[in-house]
Amino acid sequence: MVTSPTDSLPGQQGIRIGPLEMRPGVSHRHVLTLFFVSYFGIAMMNSVGIMQAYLFNEILKIPPDQQGALTGTLLVVQELVVILLVGLAGAVSDRVGRPPVFAAGFLLLALGYCLYPLASGDFETVRWELVFFRLFIASGVACINVMLSSVANDYPVDRTRAKMIAEVFMFNGVGIATLPRLIGGLPQMFIEMGIDPLWAGRYAYWCLAGTCTMLALVLLWGLKPGAMTKTKEREPLLATLKIGFAAARMPRVALGYAAAFVSRADLAVVSQFLTLWLVREGMEQGMTPAEATVKATLFYVVIQAFALPWAAVFGILLDRIDRLKGLMIGMGVAFGGYASLGFLEDPLSFEMYIAAAFVGAGEMSANISATSLIGKEAPDKGRGAVLGLFSLFGAVGIMVVGLVGGWLFDNWKPVGPFLYMAASNAVLVVAALLVYLATRTTGGDRPGDPAATRA
Repeated sequence: MVTSPTDSLPGQQGIRIGPLEMRPGVSHRHVLTLFFVSYFGIAMMNSVGIMQAYLFNEILKIPPDQQGALTGTLLVVQELVVILLVGLAGAVSDRVGRPPVFAAGFLLLALGYCLYPLASGDFETVRWELVFFRLFIASGVACINVMLSSVANDYPVDRTRAKMIAEVFMFNGVGIATLPRLIGGLPQMFIEMGIDPLWAGRYAYWCLAGTCTMLALVLLWGLKPGAMTKTKEREPLLATLKIGFAAARMPRVALGYAAAFVSRADLAVVSQFLTLWLVREGMEQGMTPAEATVKATLFYVVIQAFALPWAAVFGILLDRIDRLKGLMIGMGVAFGGYASLGFLEDPLSFEMYIAAAFVGAGEMSANISATSLIGKEAPDKGRGAVLGLFSLFGAVGIMVVGLVGGWLFDNWKPVGPFLYMAASNAVLVVAALLVYLATRTTGGDRPGDPAATRA
């Protein structure tokens, strides 16, 4: 089933919060609850990557030459679960309401974080335990991702929906830019209190679990009960895929799919491999895993802090130029950011701050330009199928970077996953240039105009 907003009753008017106008029945409490949870939501989901280096090195003692492959395996497992569950989570929320499914997502995340640091035994046993525990985290991620989008679309009237979604993204971004530093510093804080490093790590994970549980309770209390939607029949999956692949005969749509494959991987490589790389480097320089985690999360915060304002700047630029030119620029910036990491002699030096800023701008540029391109080029007929396939290619890109990046991390060098992404973004720049040259004479190079290659 898919959902669409129900119509408001004539004469009814919702509340206003600044420039945002809500649908009738939505209160200030409902909106403020959404904003509050949005601040924590993405950061809580990303914490599995932020804390993973400490887990591997201090709690589980995973051999360094196995850490990349294990990270990739866990990432693939998570993405497969998300692909399988996002549709189900949305359908269930249409029947039982948004709050129970939203809260269930955080409770599943809490259960995963409770279990994660309790894995024990030899490497093979630990690997399978982590895969099993990751199922809970992945299920929570699926529910939270769907509900963040659904509730943000449910509450506002149509004329202020874009502003509402932008507000939610802003709270997401501020949370990503501020919370990882606190989360990554938890083990060191407990160690300074005299707690054993192993238990310090476990306490840090359990603090995350407690925060997720708190958020679940806030959602049950503060969100509007039920679902402000009606349901209608959805086309069969195979029919949807057929429409989406047929649209790939249009060069710009096909390029959009390729851009999704690369741009989503841009985000995943930072969240999964950055702290793993920097913590290893810190340990080689004599730091403890806790100290190295604090240092690594500082650079993670720099990436996210720079990405947030850059999104506004690049968004304005994209509205003034052809989307293919925007994709070339976006992927070019991403190439520069990831390639710069390969030239660092010491990834924990001051130069890393500069490289991190370029990586933040790059990952945001790649994602905004890819989403903007497919949003313009997807035809009106079958638009949902095209956007759905765009998301599917993004998920495949995440799984591929998990496997390829993990192998490069273990068998070549820790910066390998980032150099793989540099190469991938460079290929997209060339592909975008070729498509631009092939389609510009048809009128597809004017800002805001659809490409004539849709015929």
